[in-house]
Amino acid sequence: MSRIKYSPLYLEAKTELIKMIKKGDFKNNKLPPEDKLSEMLGISRSTIREALITLDREGVITKKQGIGNLIHNSVLKSKMRIDIIQDFLKLLGNGGYKASVKRINSGWINDISQFEIKIQSVQDKKYFLNEFLYLADNQPAILATNIIPESSLNMSPQNEGIPFNSFKGFFNLLSKYTNEEVSHSITRFIPSKVDMEISKIFKIKVNEPIIKREEFYYGIFDKLICCSEIVFHPRLVDLTIVRKIDK
Repeated sequence: MSRIKYSPLYLEAKTELIKMIKKGDFKNNKLPPEDKLSEMLGISRSTIREALITLDREGVITKKQGIGNLIHNSVLKSKMRIDIIQDFLKLLGNGGYKASVKRINSGWINDISQFEIKIQSVQDKKYFLNEFLYLADNQPAILATNIIPESSLNMSPQNEGIPFNSFKGFFNLLSKYTNEEVSHSITRFIPSKVDMEISKIFKIKVNEPIIKREEFYYGIFDKLICCSEIVFHPRLVDLTIVRKIDK
């Protein structure tokens, strides 16, 4: 097994551990002790420990006192984990697709009644809209509509200056034009039906049942600064969530 030739961060150590788990045949489905892992990878025990804590939190292992670090290959086989993968390009890539994205709409709108999303405690007359289509092997797979109330903006966005084509780009946009750090988001999954626009984009039948995701982004002062309405192609995107059971 190759040793890490530099001092990695715990995320790099986590990646190496996952490679070991996928390749290894560990007795009793258990990782070696921390000191042995530290020796195998050539890194400190503190870095190994932090990587193991992350793997435990993500469900890849369970740290059991008196037993050790038990491996869960069932979790490693889970794809499109929406509980840990936030960037849709990475999400589709994790599902085995060649992922890409394009912006299909951007600019100011006066009416958001066309969207099912309900924005609480915001009554703006204008909203800045960005709409992106994520492709899986060149097939439309995810439609993401981001709506920013005018009252959240400290200056008017210019379309040509907004890359805004990734999860990182999304937060860069919010930081630049709202002058506020995003603290958290609240997500709702709601049942819906395919309308004419979605039918045309995804090439699926009108009124076919789908799940929409609504996401509300709040700043560090708990002000709503953006909301998103996201539609997943029901046959291309198979979302999963791993939930650790607390006892």
